[in-house]
Amino acid sequence: MNPQNTPAAAQPPPLETPLPENLDLKSLFEALLRRPQELVARLADGNHGATGRFAAMAVVSFLLFGFVLGCFAKHEQLWAAPTKIAAGLLFSGVICFPSLYIFSTLAGARVSISQLAACLAGALALAGLLLLGFAPAVWIFAESTDSFGFMGTLAIGAWIIALVFALRFLKSVVFATGGTQNGPLMIWSAVFLLVTLQMTTSLRPILGRSTLLLTQEKKFFLQHWSDQFGKSLPTSTGKNPPPAPAEVAPSRGGRNPYNE
Repeated sequence: MNPQNTPAAAQPPPLETPLPENLDLKSLFEALLRRPQELVARLADGNHGATGRFAAMAVVSFLLFGFVLGCFAKHEQLWAAPTKIAAGLLFSGVICFPSLYIFSTLAGARVSISQLAACLAGALALAGLLLLGFAPAVWIFAESTDSFGFMGTLAIGAWIIALVFALRFLKSVVFATGGTQNGPLMIWSAVFLLVTLQMTTSLRPILGRSTLLLTQEKKFFLQHWSDQFGKSLPTSTGKNPPPAPAEVAPSRGGRNPYNE
């Protein structure tokens, strides 16, 4: 067969260009989604500079998603919810990082601390970007419903889905660096999920309002969720609270119709 007559569909696909020397935000995002193993190999170089960029992507994404959740109760939650969500998730990553290194080593991975730190920051950035994908749908319900149970389920569901893809990236990190066992990483993933879920209770209120920025009462997250599931946002903090009687101007004769 003449090679010139070969159909276009039979031609091999063009090879992807290697990752650029300077990993900007766009190349990092595309590598997270499409080329995780190549990204892991690139992060083995100590001069990649990706850890700070990944951390910035994660912080901005968590703040924006928290702002969407703050639209549910508005008022101080417009800044309190983003702050709590970003601080809580980043703190969860920091306190769980030592155990991630231990369990990755037990799984057989030969990864340095700096490389694993960049990969964990990348996983959090990936989770944050996926949360931003859910943000428009979450905002619609934040503006149209007053159910704590539904909004909480929607937010936690979005976080679990985003975390699944982030953990899948970490799994590719472990196996790309020589890991042979899946069990240790599964254990760490369960621990990290429980820590982040407990943070939603330790940093409460996130959806509702309170006179205190943080509560001092200790609760397990399942107990807190069950206590709040059937509640609704009070009318006084709702979307369109009715005007108080005192705000109605009296008539010309000095009479107030609310006093009659």
